[in-house]
Amino acid sequence: MCACVEDYKKVLSFWEPVKANPKYYGEIIFQRLFETHPDVQKLFPKFAGLSKEQLQNNPDFQAHGETVVCKLTEFVQHQKADESFVKGQAKRRWHDKVNFRIISEIIVVVAAEKIDGFGTDAQTALKNVLKAFQTGMGA
Repeated sequence: MCACVEDYKKVLSFWEPVKANPKYYGEIIFQRLFETHPDVQKLFPKFAGLSKEQLQNNPDFQAHGETVVCKLTEFVQHQKADESFVKGQAKRRWHDKVNFRIISEIIVVVAAEKIDGFGTDAQTALKNVLKAFQTGMGA
């Protein structure tokens, strides 16, 4: 299933807390990524080998998470798979398409846990939006 305008609208209807605090959400997403898939952490040289405690409240780690969430927010706000945007992000941010699928799953889980009312319909919509991003990267 691909993302449609309704999927983007559904995600945007819940996205304000993420947009308002990208550092918070970015840190949670990357903490969860490194906890559940420790092998991925080595793909981030600045953070490879750092413990969970060393990552908590680490300004560089927070800035990285914030940047990723801001870029994701930009994508969601495009309400379409802007090919040049997607390709640019694929080259700069995502080291591997498989890892993007992994982080996509984590983004959905974190959204469901942290955003009030982010139920099954919103989760499905976010999965579709993230799948559109992945498809744009050729995944």
